[in-house]
Amino acid sequence: MIKDEIVSGVAELVVWWLGTRRAKLVGMSHESMAVNPFLIPLILALEDTRSSDELAHLLLSGHFAIGHATGFGKLIDEKILPDVFGTTKLTSKFRAVPPWSASMFDEIDHLVTMPNGEVYLLSQKAGRWTIQLTMAVQLNRAFTELLRARDAGGIAFNGIVVGVFYGRNEELTDKYDILRGINRGKAHDVIDIRDDVQVYAGRRFWSWLNENEDATQEWVLEGILRGIEVSNRTHGPISESLDAYEAELSRHYAKYIASDGRIDWFGILRAING
Repeated sequence: MIKDEIVSGVAELVVWWLGTRRAKLVGMSHESMAVNPFLIPLILALEDTRSSDELAHLLLSGHFAIGHATGFGKLIDEKILPDVFGTTKLTSKFRAVPPWSASMFDEIDHLVTMPNGEVYLLSQKAGRWTIQLTMAVQLNRAFTELLRARDAGGIAFNGIVVGVFYGRNEELTDKYDILRGINRGKAHDVIDIRDDVQVYAGRRFWSWLNENEDATQEWVLEGILRGIEVSNRTHGPISESLDAYEAELSRHYAKYIASDGRIDWFGILRAING
């Protein structure tokens, strides 16, 4: 795909995504937050927090960091890959039809058809720490089952790719070797399938996705930045909605903070846990 198609496509989806995040923020109440009453004293001890405004800001930052990361992963997986790069997302509707309903496809997120007609099964991951040992072994077994089904003539594809949004191949943990059946140290119960399963991280992944165009990741980022610019110009910065939510949260926790900065941790505990 050419640069203009990718930049404009990503930008359009980013405008949509920011709109959904803004709408969610406006409609949320502080009561929807899941606050851990045992953890926040430890976090605040590191931050030396003294006011309800500081407490609200810290709680909100952690809360939305998780939500934003999850939401961004869905943006890539459910929108940018299929709508911009033309992959076939294995949705629940798609998986309802054999052979895709088989459990061996559970770890596959997309089908990627190359211009030369080759078809690859794509398992999408976020970063270097996304998978742990148990998942790596599980992936190896699922991929092995898929390859055996292919070799028996049950399904047709050229190979399996594990795509990692960000990072470098050389910085990935050994779990990405284990899923290919490569044991670097302790011997794990895995099968060597390295010839049919490739791992591409960061630039290598985005390049592979777009006919080996090296600049693809820069085009994706440019689209994100353009989408932010359009969203801010059209709807205003999302920070305005965030400030209002933070002010509400601050008012809620102000009653637990004395004038000298002491925090009624037991009051917060009882309010959350009963």
